Amino acid sequence: MTQRIRHRLLTILLLGVFTSALSVLALVELLSTSTAQRVERARDSVVDEAERLARAPSTIVEPSTSGFIGMRGGIWSGETPPAALPASWRETVHAAVVTSRSGAKRVVLERSIDDGTLVVCALPSGGPSQTAAWAAFHVRRMSWVTTWQWIVMLLAGATVVLVGTTLHAVVTLHRGAGAIRKSLENLAHDLSAPIPRPTVLELGEIADGIALLAARLAESRVKEASLAGELAQNERLAALGRVAAGVAHEVRNPLASIKLRLDLAAAAGDLPTAAEKAVAHASSEIDRLDRLVADLLVVAGRAIGPKRTVDLGALVRARAEALAPWAHARGVTVVTSGGAPACVDADSMARAVDNLLRNAVEASPPGAEVEARVNAHGARAVVEVEDHGSGVPDARVAELFEPFFTTKPAGTGLGLALSRAIARAHEGDVTYARDPRDGGVTRFELSTGGTASSVHKIATVKKTA
Repeated sequence: MTQRIRHRLLTILLLGVFTSALSVLALVELLSTSTAQRVERARDSVVDEAERLARAPSTIVEPSTSGFIGMRGGIWSGETPPAALPASWRETVHAAVVTSRSGAKRVVLERSIDDGTLVVCALPSGGPSQTAAWAAFHVRRMSWVTTWQWIVMLLAGATVVLVGTTLHAVVTLHRGAGAIRKSLENLAHDLSAPIPRPTVLELGEIADGIALLAARLAESRVKEASLAGELAQNERLAALGRVAAGVAHEVRNPLASIKLRLDLAAAAGDLPTAAEKAVAHASSEIDRLDRLVADLLVVAGRAIGPKRTVDLGALVRARAEALAPWAHARGVTVVTSGGAPACVDADSMARAVDNLLRNAVEASPPGAEVEARVNAHGARAVVEVEDHGSGVPDARVAELFEPFFTTKPAGTGLGLALSRAIARAHEGDVTYARDPRDGGVTRFELSTGGTASSVHKIATVKKTA
């Protein structure tokens, strides 16, 4: 059976108030009973003393002592009070005497004076009619009564504090729990919803745990989406691999036969000049088709050639020099720097670097500069290619490395997909980043020789002077 914590706190509050109230009542009753008993004893004593004085000789007019310590008494005649009577007693004693003489009866009065209660008894004496015997006793408040009164007040104050503290705790817990419950409802629809932190420490720790859980769930969703995208891409590449394998089987053999016949015809040497040019052109186109089929096989995950250790910086400089005349014709300068050893398939890596350099040159405006840097990061070698072109539209960045994606009218869409496939075959990756500042800088980073991330990341490049 479930029970709300505020109900338990209210139960504790009721028990505490009940216990404190009983304690206060018990102490008050104890103090009252003790004082009442002392007053009752004093009443009996003054009555006995007044009766004794009434039977005594009528010559006793001054307050006399008795066997009861602190008691005073005597015979009152006329209207003048005895000189030795304390001033605070005179009014009460006089009132008792007057009442007793006028009514010819015993009178007992109790009046609060100073720090206690004055008990007076008066009754007619056996002498003249204007005389009366009286006795009085001052019941002083005990010194320990004040202490107990403070204890009662403190206990009552503690009860009030208990009530206030408990009610505040109940309200605070109710509000904190309500805020957390509302946050959980919001998190059911949006994991980025804010989690308020209640002032109660325990609830605050729960809120922190919920916030951490929500952050982890949000990260898991992002990773799940990325993995789903990568899985879909791998499925497409697998389908592409099956298609490429079929194309390689159905196309390469006829292409090889056609090229062989063209080579034999060219070797005969008796063809007209125009025919020789046509044969040469057809042979080059067949070579291009064969390279396209080979690229499809690499993109689809087919194995690359044997690896050996090379200077990646020298390889990048060689490819930049090979492309320099073409880049110069477009008004673009290619600058290289750095170096790092890497165990790679040089031919495949050269094709990957060619694709990145060509894309950078084609994207650069006339008069711009393409920078290619090679650096070593631990066991990894990294090639960074930067240009000042317009970059890829934000809406199409996610398609950047998809096979057959291109923004160029004459492009095949295999360049970046091929470069990434080659990099991943070398335990690396190719990433894209765009910094819109300083006129815009586009960066492609090709890494080899390390454990590549399986999730494609698009980050903002921070360029410092």
